[in-house]
Amino acid sequence: MSFLISKQPIFNQQGATGAYELLYCFVSPENPEMSDELATREEIEEAKLFLKENMQTLFERKTVYIRFSPRLLNDNFHELFLKEKLIIAVSTEMLADAGTLQKCMQLKRLGYRIAIAGMTYSEEHSKLFNFADVIRFDINSDADDIIITVKKCREKGKLSIADNVETQDQFEFARENGIDYVRGEFYSKPVLETKRSGGPMIKTFLQILSLLYSPEPNISYISAVISTDPVLTIKLLKVINQICADKSNTVSTVQQALVMLGIDRLKEWIYLVGLQRLNRNAPAEILRLALFRARFCERISLNSGGGVGSRSMEAYLMGLISIVTGTSDAALSKALDDLPVSEEIKQSIHGGGIFSDIYHLSCCYEKGDWEGVLIYSSSCRIALDVLGFEYLNTQQFVQKYGSFGA
Repeated sequence: MSFLISKQPIFNQQGATGAYELLYCFVSPENPEMSDELATREEIEEAKLFLKENMQTLFERKTVYIRFSPRLLNDNFHELFLKEKLIIAVSTEMLADAGTLQKCMQLKRLGYRIAIAGMTYSEEHSKLFNFADVIRFDINSDADDIIITVKKCREKGKLSIADNVETQDQFEFARENGIDYVRGEFYSKPVLETKRSGGPMIKTFLQILSLLYSPEPNISYISAVISTDPVLTIKLLKVINQICADKSNTVSTVQQALVMLGIDRLKEWIYLVGLQRLNRNAPAEILRLALFRARFCERISLNSGGGVGSRSMEAYLMGLISIVTGTSDAALSKALDDLPVSEEIKQSIHGGGIFSDIYHLSCCYEKGDWEGVLIYSSSCRIALDVLGFEYLNTQQFVQKYGSFGA
């Protein structure tokens, strides 16, 4: 398959996922620059079929933003989507072409919405501004220009989206100034509440992990520790009874729940719940990202073969905890030094170690960094069509277990 896709969440002011942006490329030996314009007719039709068959898995009935090139406009990619679920993103440079502008005007008359990327309000571009339904701009643009743009959007009934939101401070700026949606990697950089960093939760978290990774985990000891934390107890019983919803008997004790869950799934659950509680201000999407990285790293490892192929569970764990270790908070970094995982896992997240190429490949794919994907897929010895297949399978996995830590 020459059509590679990824998706990134777009967040509303409450930090919930309001939409997804489709990131894509066409790649083949004949198309080394990954240009839409060089994609063959067969590749375009293959891409359409792939999206049509996997729409629910990828977008979960949410609105989809897609950067349309002239090629996608001419090949009627919009017909794959319901009008109310698609926003067609184009650049100001594209609209300078009379044919492209006419095509966008036709789509608007059909009921599709048009987003113009990379612009803030100015009298010079007022006609384009009035034409758009959605205005997208860089959060790093001049603050006064952003405030004026958002005000004009509200006056004229348009949506505003800030791109490249990388920090919690930028997200708060967007929320305080009424920007409707934000997109960026801020959500993948957890915010630890410093006042809680040395509190009971982190100590309980580390104690449970130490017990789980002991040579012979003792369910009785682990259940006793979990039972000292009422929130963990309630969450564990809730998730077990959800999983066993078809059973007639309700699970009412922690030890019974642990026996049913099993050690491997308990490790996963503890990491997810610990992440959720240590990062209260982070969007719920961060749990899905942690689960995505874990599963995707595992699948890349299995397909890479060699030494890493036999250590896929370590690759899984690396992906799962990478969201926690991505923070620069000194207190959490110190706590993570005590995590009972191999030094190779920690080194790989920070750029070295035998799993580092797997980690970088996963991160590049989730961001739609296709040049990075080409580099690291080669070093991991995994074919692009296999990688695309595993990405889709991983999204199905996340859809199934994405609420596991809730």
